[in-house]
Amino acid sequence: MKSKRVQAMVLATAAVAGYGGAAAFSAVAAPALPVITDWGPGDGLTRYVLTATSGTTSPELLAGLGGVDGVVSAQTLSDGRALVATDGLVPQDLAAVSGVSAVELSPQVPVAATVTDPFFPSYGWHLENTGTNAYGQSPVVADADVDAAEGWDTGTGDGMIVAVVDSGFDSDHPDLAGSLWVNPDESCGSADTDGNGKAGDCHGWNWYTNSADIDNGSYGSHGASVSGTVGARAGNGEGLAGVAPDVTIMPLVIGGGSTVDVLAGAEAIRYAVDHGADVINASWGGYISGYALDALRSAVAYAAAHDVLVVAAAGNDSGNRDTNLVYPASLPDWNLVTVGSSTAGDTVSSFSGYGAASVDLFAPGSRVVVTSNTGGYALADGTSFSSPIVAAAVALYREAMPTATAAEIKRALLADVDPKPAFTGKSVTGGRLSLARLSAVAEEKATYAFASMTAPAGVVTPAIGVTGPTTAGDYEVVLGLGMEYGGSIWALSDKPVTLDGVTVTTDDAGDAVFPLGTLAGLDGVGLSPSMELGDGRYVLTVQTLRDGSPVGRMYAAPLLVGTAVPVPGTPGGSTPGSAPGGSAPDGSTPGGSTPGATTPPGTDTTPTSPGGGTAPGDPGTGDSGASTPGGSGGGSGGGTAPGTTPGTAPGTTPGASPDSGSDGSDPGTGTPSAPLAPTAPGGTSPGSGPTPDTSNPDTSTPGGSTPGGSTPGGPVPGTTTYPSVGEFRITSLSPNVVDVAGGTIVTITGEALPAGPSVRIGDTAAATVIRATTTEVTFRVPARVAGVYDVSVFAPDGRSTVLSDALTYAATVGTAPDGSGSTPGGSTPGGTSPGDSAPGGSTPGGATPDDGASDSGSTPDTSPVVQSGPAGERLVSSAKFGRLGSIWSTDCSSSCTGVAI
Repeated sequence: MKSKRVQAMVLATAAVAGYGGAAAFSAVAAPALPVITDWGPGDGLTRYVLTATSGTTSPELLAGLGGVDGVVSAQTLSDGRALVATDGLVPQDLAAVSGVSAVELSPQVPVAATVTDPFFPSYGWHLENTGTNAYGQSPVVADADVDAAEGWDTGTGDGMIVAVVDSGFDSDHPDLAGSLWVNPDESCGSADTDGNGKAGDCHGWNWYTNSADIDNGSYGSHGASVSGTVGARAGNGEGLAGVAPDVTIMPLVIGGGSTVDVLAGAEAIRYAVDHGADVINASWGGYISGYALDALRSAVAYAAAHDVLVVAAAGNDSGNRDTNLVYPASLPDWNLVTVGSSTAGDTVSSFSGYGAASVDLFAPGSRVVVTSNTGGYALADGTSFSSPIVAAAVALYREAMPTATAAEIKRALLADVDPKPAFTGKSVTGGRLSLARLSAVAEEKATYAFASMTAPAGVVTPAIGVTGPTTAGDYEVVLGLGMEYGGSIWALSDKPVTLDGVTVTTDDAGDAVFPLGTLAGLDGVGLSPSMELGDGRYVLTVQTLRDGSPVGRMYAAPLLVGTAVPVPGTPGGSTPGSAPGGSAPDGSTPGGSTPGATTPPGTDTTPTSPGGGTAPGDPGTGDSGASTPGGSGGGSGGGTAPGTTPGTAPGTTPGASPDSGSDGSDPGTGTPSAPLAPTAPGGTSPGSGPTPDTSNPDTSTPGGSTPGGSTPGGPVPGTTTYPSVGEFRITSLSPNVVDVAGGTIVTITGEALPAGPSVRIGDTAAATVIRATTTEVTFRVPARVAGVYDVSVFAPDGRSTVLSDALTYAATVGTAPDGSGSTPGGSTPGGTSPGDSAPGGSTPGGATPDDGASDSGSTPDTSPVVQSGPAGERLVSSAKFGRLGSIWSTDCSSSCTGVAI
């Protein structure tokens, strides 16, 4: 069944994906284009992982490594080790460097794509299979497809971010125009304005060259093809449509040619989570063990802890993933979706991995049309393309189900497959991806048009047009106001707002609720609220309710007041270069480390003609089943690092997590390293750091935290307690507020802390561990910009526990009243030294009394963190507004649709 949108689109332009009828087929089945025959070799460099004698790689050690003849680049990994790319060096050469205690080869794995001999198709079967548009396959069964057109009736991925962790991108490809992610916190160039250690990461990052070059030159062919499968644009007169044609793509480069680097992949997964990806695609894999497997497992668990799904290719070795393990596909984490490849006849592709307990579902992967990094198109086979088809589908489900958890998204995705006999016993679901039932799970939604969003100081009257369901009911609208102050966005409390003659004062959430009465629906509703505002940057939010329940998602838009406030432009904006040498955008010099595989991505050896409307070229004779597990037919092979021993990581129990086919528990339960959210530290300040959610966490865990109050000087330090969280059964962290200058001593207590731990603040900054026992780790924090950061504790064997939003950095740290909380110098609540705290942490129940004695019966102070604005406004810390730091990149100077939150 085809949607009216698709039928009209195909009639209007014959260069779309070729699924719209005979007219489109005849138009596109003209000259064949050359075909990708190999993803190519890499840069020939050898990459090693170094462990510093001190446990954490210092800037001085990185500088020393950079001066070694034969070292091309060096960069710090999340756990404090270093990834070093070398030319002609052996491990002994690096081990001789002062400050290096251990050197290992960084393992590589192949990309999960095979390439066949040329054939001339009428393409598009994977989107809509007519029974005649899968030339070269037999049998061909009509409707053996993902039902993309029916899914597009519900959504096309607008506003969703898919992180493509792969070998590169093609920022100049006409079919990818408008798809590239823009980092709202950093412009292109040489400045590291968001403080994550990656200068100029305006569109993503390249661990392969340690630069901002997300195209990756000729090495980026595989990633460019995967990206088009996700989000090539529809209806633009070009030759191909992705499954989510309006999605945003975040390209993260971890290798090149036919291989990628596993440790770089782990770093990229964390980056994707920290920068707002809705789903992460991994079209690569192989057998690994030891440290590399632990790092990858920890990264996927990190994504689980933040409610993000990771989609992985099942591999191209025709292997049984239940018994023949490759990673990440064989990880047991509940948030992993593993995908095998199907044909146009609804059978398992000859090359595809399978597994009754380990492969969740199948999706098209045989002879799929892909974008080439030369600006044209080609055909390729592999689970490399089945995986991004499913990742794109996850984005569509996420768009349709905005309030659902990742576990609920996965459950709906797997429940909606088309069951087919060929997939029974080969996968958990026994089915192939289908978007035909997406509309059944879609939540009702309202959309908004914001206008008059710039005004001089005084009475401001923005206009909001509403479009929504035509369902009768008792409607209300919740209007919210936030204000930027001190680099953060706070809820604006006690502000009178007038709508249709009714005035309501905003509460501490910044919200004012207005009744709209009994309506037949929302279509045509217009809102013109007015409020008196001084110069500044504000955020206006709107949420409609019917009979007390939300209608779709809340939307936000920037409201700029005062003649001195310019309309913000989009950060970044320049097109990244794709020079093979890896130069960063805007001429910045590539950094020193090469995160990629030992064999970097290679050139697409058969360039295609740019432009759309021509059929892709002819891939060859069939799928190779002899490739390395998870590998490409033409790849150089992967494998484990020398000296590693197959088996599970130390301290892990195979099978302890739900198998990959189960929904798993909701994030934070039953997941390795999954943190349970503590109750809000009372001193949390919404700072402007990389973690934009600057308010107190929304949910609490048993034990809670010991919040402090706030003073005009800033947020007050306190102790956060946990109910034996994670692998190390962490029970407390104190203090939970520190100075941006660094140097504060922080203590974590627990019941099974590791020997020789390392501690990371946020996704990049290593803390200095001062003392460690099995019940207590004391460390000195590094300097960081204001904001709220995760705290991660790592064992030497790769195990980890993440405390989400655990540490607040503030420019000014308040003084805890009556001796409670801690000072910036790092003393613990009550005046005790870090060494004096008992295992198990602080006593749950509340603040420390004046005399420093524990009072288990006191009640925590749950009052909000409050600041005074520039004109005396009451500003309250807010989860809703705190995470909107990127809102200023939305241009509403004339009108806009806002940002869904």
